[in-house]
Amino acid sequence: QDERDPIGLLHGVDESGRVMMRNSRTPKSDILFVKKGKKIILRMIMKSLLSSSNFLLYFFFFFLVFFRCIQSINAQNATTDPSEVRALNSIFQQWRIQAVDSWNISGEPCSGTALTQSSSVFEDPTNNPAIRCDCSFENNTLCHITSLRVFALDKRGVIPKELLDLPFLEFLKIDKNFFSGPLPTFLGNMSKLGLLSMAQNNFNGPIPKELGNLKKLYLLSLGNNNISGTLPPELGNLVELGEL
Repeated sequence: QDERDPIGLLHGVDESGRVMMRNSRTPKSDILFVKKGKKIILRMIMKSLLSSSNFLLYFFFFFLVFFRCIQSINAQNATTDPSEVRALNSIFQQWRIQAVDSWNISGEPCSGTALTQSSSVFEDPTNNPAIRCDCSFENNTLCHITSLRVFALDKRGVIPKELLDLPFLEFLKIDKNFFSGPLPTFLGNMSKLGLLSMAQNNFNGPIPKELGNLKKLYLLSLGNNNISGTLPPELGNLVELGEL
């Protein structure tokens, strides 16, 4: 064996004098070592994909597209949890608001714009009040309401306890209204809440210490109300809180 080629990698020398070496352990690829001074640049030159590999690639792509289409169709045919429909109806009746046509299609709350994850669509002024749903439950046949937005509609009333019947609610935004009364302690039981925005209303009294139970809360907005007292130390438990 050539002493210059102790491990059997020597492939030859090309016309420019570069040393070409083949890795015998990887027969489907050539490894080109280009020596320039003290540096060695390693390049992998892969051969064409085998036809079987191409087939697997195309099959995987087709399956992915097909799976996405099935998910979309199922989401459009999914129905909202009946208990959440009743809760939403009760909340809207108490606040004297009606669903908009863009998402309450044929009486099904989780439809239309409620199925989009786009923030711009959800926050669109024409989409107000607005909800957003997650229809991935029960093999994409069941929807849960995850977001509720009632923004600057000059609505009055208190925070209804029926919010507890929306157990998957992650986003609650009711800024710029005339909601009043004390902040209810039951808000601390809405464990999935990540955003709670209730600024520019007429709420009064102290901030309930129970809000410290909302471990997923990343935004809490209570400004421009008639809130009194000091911040409860339990808010220190909100390790995800980035804005107060």
